[in-house]
Amino acid sequence: MSGILNSMYFLTLHYGKPMTNRCFDLLARAAVSSAIALGGIACVVPLAQAADSPALAAVQTDPTLAALVPEVFRQRKTITVAVNPEIAPIKFVDDDGEIAGFAPELLTAAAKVLGLKLNFAQASFDSLIPGLNANRFDVLLSLGDFPSRHGKVTFVDYLNIGQTIVATAKSALTVKSLDDLCGLQIALPRGTAPMQQATDLSARCVAQDKKAITIATYPDTNMTLLSLTNGASQVVWIDSPSASYNIEKFPNRYKALFFYYNSSYGIGFGTDENGKRFAGAVQKALLKLKQSGVYDGLIRKWGLAAKDARPDFPIDDPIH
Repeated sequence: MSGILNSMYFLTLHYGKPMTNRCFDLLARAAVSSAIALGGIACVVPLAQAADSPALAAVQTDPTLAALVPEVFRQRKTITVAVNPEIAPIKFVDDDGEIAGFAPELLTAAAKVLGLKLNFAQASFDSLIPGLNANRFDVLLSLGDFPSRHGKVTFVDYLNIGQTIVATAKSALTVKSLDDLCGLQIALPRGTAPMQQATDLSARCVAQDKKAITIATYPDTNMTLLSLTNGASQVVWIDSPSASYNIEKFPNRYKALFFYYNSSYGIGFGTDENGKRFAGAVQKALLKLKQSGVYDGLIRKWGLAAKDARPDFPIDDPIH
């Protein structure tokens, strides 16, 4: 419960008012009744005016591609998509409490091509993969594609990403490589890929007679950034899209010290036959959106770098 309250505080601090009112009410009631399972519960929230976007309004269903969707999903018509909306501009909750960002608009457009509708279920990061494997969710909106996850998730990759080391705008620290993190207090979102990397790096620091890294983890990216604001950490280690967005939005609070590429964001599907076939259908829908200019238009709309695009939408093929 305290994690939820702290996340609400972060959003109020940054934006002047809480942005997750409806889901916060649901999560708070569930926390009080101890009803949270698999590390979090899902809260279904609408997509922010995606249907009103001129680019998405022009998207039409392609009957040939729609026929590629496995029968189990075609019968449902509405697909449950899990999302942890904490990485603006990729996926976040806007001022009206609605899911917004590049990924939800892209997947909504792909769903229109396939004749499907989506329900976005807000969930914690660490509940995404367990929820998919337990059939609570049909699709995961967006998460990092790493080989270690391929046994549990089939990914359709759509954007190259990296990691950014972020400090306060007034910090005097210099980070030219990850080895410069030795002896620092760092913070990371819980359950993310760099957690193990940070632990291994700290052990290497000690082996080289340097000070160990003090590592703290937080429930989400918002709370991780808050640790900088309140002085609990010296630097944070977060996904580059979120870092770039927050640095641009709050240049007096944050600055980037170091960046490196490490993976791709992918839309997640099951690893069974239906999941793989569904991934293939969505891949073909995305290719059509690239051909029609919708994908490139969304890249521009959300301020993403064209060089980070993955216009071939490979399956289980992150950059390394």
